[in-house]
Amino acid sequence: MSRLKQAVMMFEEDAAVPAGSKPLMLETVLSRPILSWVCDRLRSEGVQRLFAVCGPRFAEEVRGLVPLGAVVSEQWEDLEAFLDTEEPVLVLPRAAFPMEEAGAGFVYAAPGRELRESWRVKMSNNIQGAELVPGWLPVYGPETVAEIEALLRKRETPAEKK
Repeated sequence: MSRLKQAVMMFEEDAAVPAGSKPLMLETVLSRPILSWVCDRLRSEGVQRLFAVCGPRFAEEVRGLVPLGAVVSEQWEDLEAFLDTEEPVLVLPRAAFPMEEAGAGFVYAAPGRELRESWRVKMSNNIQGAELVPGWLPVYGPETVAEIEALLRKRETPAEKK
C-alpha cells in the first residue's frame, strides 16, 4: 500500500462513555493522552489529513489534541466529504496505541470512496480491498492502558530516568 496521507479515528459514542469517564483515546499513558501518541505516530508516517469521529461531549478536548485542520465531527455528511478520494485512508476503528511490534489485527486501510460506499450500506469493518496495517495495539480499557504504561516504563533507559 502506498504511503498513507489520511486517517479516520473512531471514538466511542458519547452515550457509551459513563459520566465522569473519558473515551479511551483520551486516557493518559506516561502523562500524555493516548490521542497525542497516535497523532505523533500518524504525523511521523506522513498522514496529513485527519478525521476524528467524535461526539460533541468530547469534541473540544479532541480538537485541542489533534493537528490544526483535523476534522472532529460525528456527522455523516462531514465524514462522507472527507472520504471523497481514491487515495487509501487509514482507519482506526477503536482506541489504539502505536507499537511497532504489534502485528496486523484491526487497523486497516482502503480507498476513501470504497470506505464511503461500504459504510453507507452498513457501518462495518468488513471492507472489500482493505489491507490490514500492523503497528497498532488495541486498547480495551483501563487495564490495557496500565499494561502499556508499565511496558513503556520498562523500556526507559537509565539515562532517561534521571
